[in-house]
Amino acid sequence: MKQNTFNKSDIFQEILKFFPGFITIVDPSHKVLFSNKKLIKRTGYNPVGHLCYKAFHKLESPCPDCPLEKVLKENKAISWEKMSPLDNRWYGVVSIPVSPSTHQKAMLTIVLDIHGKIAAQKEAERNRRLFEAIWKKAPFIITAIDPQTGEIILANESFTKVLGYDLGEIIGRKVFDFILPEERKKAQECCHRVCKGEEKDEIEFLWLTKSGNHKLLRSTCFLVDLAEAGNIIFNIARDITEEKKLSEQLIQAQKMEAVGRLAGGLAHDFNNLITSLKNYVELLAINKNNPEKVEHIAENIRLVLERTGNITQKLLTFSGKQPQKTSKLNLSQFLHEMQDFWQRLVGENIELETDIADDIWVKIDETHLQQIIMNLLINAKDVLPEGGKIQITLEQKEFDSYFLNKLKLKGKTYAILSISDSGPGIPQKYLPYIFEPFFTTKPPGKGTGLGLAMVYSLVKQYQGHISVYTEEGKGTTFRILLPIAEKSTTQSPHTQENRTSIKEKTKNWSILVVEDDPLVKEPIIELLKSTGYQAVAAQDGLEALNIILKTKIDLVITDLIMPKMGGEALVQKIKTSYPNIKIILTSGYPESSVPVNGKLQGITFISKPYSFSQLLRVIQEMLTESH
Repeated sequence: MKQNTFNKSDIFQEILKFFPGFITIVDPSHKVLFSNKKLIKRTGYNPVGHLCYKAFHKLESPCPDCPLEKVLKENKAISWEKMSPLDNRWYGVVSIPVSPSTHQKAMLTIVLDIHGKIAAQKEAERNRRLFEAIWKKAPFIITAIDPQTGEIILANESFTKVLGYDLGEIIGRKVFDFILPEERKKAQECCHRVCKGEEKDEIEFLWLTKSGNHKLLRSTCFLVDLAEAGNIIFNIARDITEEKKLSEQLIQAQKMEAVGRLAGGLAHDFNNLITSLKNYVELLAINKNNPEKVEHIAENIRLVLERTGNITQKLLTFSGKQPQKTSKLNLSQFLHEMQDFWQRLVGENIELETDIADDIWVKIDETHLQQIIMNLLINAKDVLPEGGKIQITLEQKEFDSYFLNKLKLKGKTYAILSISDSGPGIPQKYLPYIFEPFFTTKPPGKGTGLGLAMVYSLVKQYQGHISVYTEEGKGTTFRILLPIAEKSTTQSPHTQENRTSIKEKTKNWSILVVEDDPLVKEPIIELLKSTGYQAVAAQDGLEALNIILKTKIDLVITDLIMPKMGGEALVQKIKTSYPNIKIILTSGYPESSVPVNGKLQGITFISKPYSFSQLLRVIQEMLTESH
């Protein structure tokens, strides 16, 4: 059988032909003895017979790091990596001693382009250092979480700085252990959606510090695929505790600024109402013997007082520093009921028009909604010093996915609230900046530049969108989109109260009225007695406790602010010593400012001014519940 024979020279030539790098042989005097075709092509000519440092490196003397002498002297191979100054690319180099002839030594050098590999290594190293720097120096918390168990795998130093825990107390524990118990369900739902691949917008949670305090953190969570290592949830959180406090202070300051603007209009309203009351009192004296006239006058006085109460309650609601209470709100009804109030804000020289679609509901904190509308109305008023027109419109619309994706909105149907003015319009050069904090075109002392920034922030907080359309000389329209909410089945707090008949059957209940103002206390006592209740009075908390000690009392109606002993201290003592006594706490201040409200069982708050029918209904409900 014939065997295949191989020509070594042919094999060597094939290797040289397809070898992807450069091959050269250099003698001890640096003269080039051999170069492959790729090296000849790179050099531009055949370098054989030329000095290597001149042919390959364009130098007049040997390279400073040339290994030729060492390779030949030590008779061993040397390998290294080097960037060529000719093309700024990295090359891997191997130099070995060879003997082209019996009496001659030379150095064979093989060069491969490894620029891609080195660049990838250096990029990986840069990324590692960058990530390490961010991980160590970032002013926000970064945690890596196992999506299967919820355990923290990694946490940066900011976690320890913000929340006070040592790293040893963090790693391996479930992330939910560090979140306030009331917020954990929301956090777990968020993680579940992230694990399903959903993108999650920023969300706020209250976290527990090691000292037992709370920190409000705004978090962004996302899922990262680490190939063989599996998936990991990264949570990046920023401490916004102080920022939130400052934001609330800013909102309060802006509300008070708006209240100051309202003062003139309210004074006008109250003067009119006081004038009406004085005249009706005189009419009562004149017509005291005419029952029909007296009844008519009394009804008018009731209407005047109702108007007064509406004004004070709306003012207290707006100016009060209250915690956020997001709830479903009939926006259509709200706009109708606040129209007179806003007319006072903008002044009588400005015509306020409304075009409001019926029964549109949104989910929002009412005080925040007032803040949004008040800021926009004040801006509109300021551009109409000589009078003009402001229009408030409300409609509901379903948008297509292209429009919603463009604005990064997630809902489908939105309430569109527009506030337009007939002013001079906003110059186009200012439009990119109008929602930036402290940007204002108003003269010094006339504006802080925070109003529209606050409006923008609040609208975004409720997953909404705000835009502006303006034409110089024709006016400006601010357009707000808010997600539609399902209609509430509970009665709106603005709904006209149902009149409760004072002819209801009353058992032999005993009621104590604690009030230091006789003009408030005396009519309540008389009206309670007229409905069949046994009613007694005290002018402060100390006198009330003395009466309770001697007399059986079923229910106490007490004011909050009184001399000697106020309502808060009285409530605490009654609940401690007489837990079966029901308590109604009344005050001219907003409900949120009452310290004990909602903290003790069996206490109901009624805000002044209130009608007797409203008070009577609450009394009957509380006494009925107790028996």
